[in-house]
Amino acid sequence: MAESGRKQQLAYALITPYSLHKSRTGGILARLLWANVRLVAARMYAPRPEGEFIRRYCDVIYDPQERHVSLHYQKLLIQYVLENFTRPNARSISNRMLVLVFRGPEAQRDIMNAVGHISQDVRGDDVRGTFGDFLAEDRTSPRLRQARERVEEGLSLYPALQRIELPEGRDRIFEPAVLTAVSSRMTEGHLRLFRRHAYEDGGFVLGALEGIDTSRIETSMVILKPESFRRRNPLPGNLIDFFARTGMFFTGAKVMHLGVEQAREFYARKLPQFREQLKGMVAEKAREILNKARRLAELAVENLGADSRQATTPAQAIPAVREAELLFAESQRGEPGRLKAPVLEELFRILGERLEDLEPDDAFYSDVAEELKDLNARAEFDELIRYMSGEDPETGRPLDQDGETMCMALLYSGEDALRVIRRRLGELREVYGWNILQNRAHASDPEEDPVREMEVLGMPCPTGREARPCDLERVVDEFYGRPE
Repeated sequence: MAESGRKQQLAYALITPYSLHKSRTGGILARLLWANVRLVAARMYAPRPEGEFIRRYCDVIYDPQERHVSLHYQKLLIQYVLENFTRPNARSISNRMLVLVFRGPEAQRDIMNAVGHISQDVRGDDVRGTFGDFLAEDRTSPRLRQARERVEEGLSLYPALQRIELPEGRDRIFEPAVLTAVSSRMTEGHLRLFRRHAYEDGGFVLGALEGIDTSRIETSMVILKPESFRRRNPLPGNLIDFFARTGMFFTGAKVMHLGVEQAREFYARKLPQFREQLKGMVAEKAREILNKARRLAELAVENLGADSRQATTPAQAIPAVREAELLFAESQRGEPGRLKAPVLEELFRILGERLEDLEPDDAFYSDVAEELKDLNARAEFDELIRYMSGEDPETGRPLDQDGETMCMALLYSGEDALRVIRRRLGELREVYGWNILQNRAHASDPEEDPVREMEVLGMPCPTGREARPCDLERVVDEFYGRPE
């Protein structure tokens, strides 16, 4: 998609370990994508206990001059980071977190507005209002005293409960759901930090799942396809929510644009499948053409007085259908599930040369489908490459400057993950899919080679063969320059 001519900004949102633990990632991303920004990078982090990531992150927050954030709020944030980004942490959960990087003309402002402020007021118009918590008890409050009196009075009705001692609650709950920077200086500082620690503390974070027997864990990759990433579209978040319900662990993420060659390598195994899966399209189209030819012949006889013997010959009837079909095929170029013009041309040639009448037997249709299955598979394969890359498969040139070609790859890990995620994909396509290509998502096929797929895309993955630079490093380098 072409960027606005206005000067661009970067902003980030860090989805906290607690939000990931509670599977709130999709809901949060959906809210953020309503802003006038584009998602340009995504990376998982799980800071090492012996590393310096956490201290350096806090260093960028600390501002004794209070230029943007009060010292009170700085202390809350730094204390939160120290308690929750560690391993083990205060909540005894994984310290996995997801960093999302956005670009837009006012990205800093737009992401801050989408994230919102921590408040004790109940609200739901921003991320923190919906997913965050900030509760502090004022023990001197008359309302608090009255509420506790009502509790004591109500519990007095249940004698057996009087003997039960509940643990004392904390005076304060602080869960921001998302962390972000409040100034361009802080954004730059943190993004440079994320780049610096992209590989030591980020990437494939299965190791952060403490207490998990990794020998029993599989990892499946999901790709959210381009049509879901049009501007101000919350659908990617909804799709992530869909997969979150499988109970699998979110262990990796990457934003990417597939080039023609990369897409060809990734989908190489689809070509043999297309030969068998799609040859029925040829037979079906041949039947449709001959049905139309017979009907046109009947109309010519009934309404125009044509000679029935002449009108019903293939040489006379088929050309009348050909022109309309090829014109329609050209206007619908790229429409999934339809024969492409080169296949139609060859089909019409065969029909015109080999048929003696307009009612061949079933064997003829099967023979035509078998003969054209390679040509048809290649045409559909090229359409898939064109759709996923946004480029002409022959020249590599962009097809539409305003078209969306961005994808987001996600890794889900867990027992039997390949089968579970694949089954979930089928359910997702029933709800969100449009056609053979625009079906919203791809998921690893257990019968193919999931690890090879991850490596083709340069994903952080179980083999550790991640392509560099990762998407976050590339975006930060392009925007701020490479480190000296």
